[in-house]
Amino acid sequence: MRGKRMTPRVLVIEAEPRIARQVALNLRKNGFIPTVVPRGRLGLAAVQERAPDIVILDASVPDMSWDLCRTLRQIPDRFLLLLLGRQWLQDTDPADRRSNDYADGWMPKPFRPDELPERVRAILFRGRKEPIFARRLRFNDGDLEVDVYRRTAYRGERQIPLTPTEYMLLLMLARSPGVTISRQELSDWVLGPDFVGDSRTIDAHVKNLRAKIEDQPKHPKYIKTVYGTGYRFQGKLDDIPS
Repeated sequence: MRGKRMTPRVLVIEAEPRIARQVALNLRKNGFIPTVVPRGRLGLAAVQERAPDIVILDASVPDMSWDLCRTLRQIPDRFLLLLLGRQWLQDTDPADRRSNDYADGWMPKPFRPDELPERVRAILFRGRKEPIFARRLRFNDGDLEVDVYRRTAYRGERQIPLTPTEYMLLLMLARSPGVTISRQELSDWVLGPDFVGDSRTIDAHVKNLRAKIEDQPKHPKYIKTVYGTGYRFQGKLDDIPS
């Protein structure tokens, strides 16, 4: 990919494999790129390697400490969200949980599947006006709109009936207008890194998406093919609403 990617990256530090898989899948479905590591020490290395926008740290990981929280919290341009189980809630001082020295926010466990992505959005999107943080993306004077919160898209006033896969594909492309994204990257995010098959499977999904959003799918205005590489979203981004 050339240029700057505009899809939010999330680092999840979670030792329990079942919870890690569930959290990663749900984040991916909601428009984020998750990376999972099982230990806090590995998380520190992953922050340098992956440059996530936000770190989600389960307080039950074996090497958890408030010093680890403070270290993660002090890394520039990174947010930290803590997941706290009942035992931690019982054993920790509420003043510690409220302290900005340790985290930008915390959530009690267990939580509903939709709660974590909503909390991540609330922390990330607060007051930010770049495409990566926008609640709605509008292009070409409102000709095409992607509503991130409702997971829908519109051409003018008409809602476009997209499948979940088509929506995720459109969202990743629309968040990075003018940026070429490879088929493999699109496949990893839309279909998941465990998908077994030809990365050109993504071509079929692009074809279906074009049929729904383009006036002339064979001569697309929005989703351009970059031969030998992947695709690029082409559209003039309107002002992002606050």
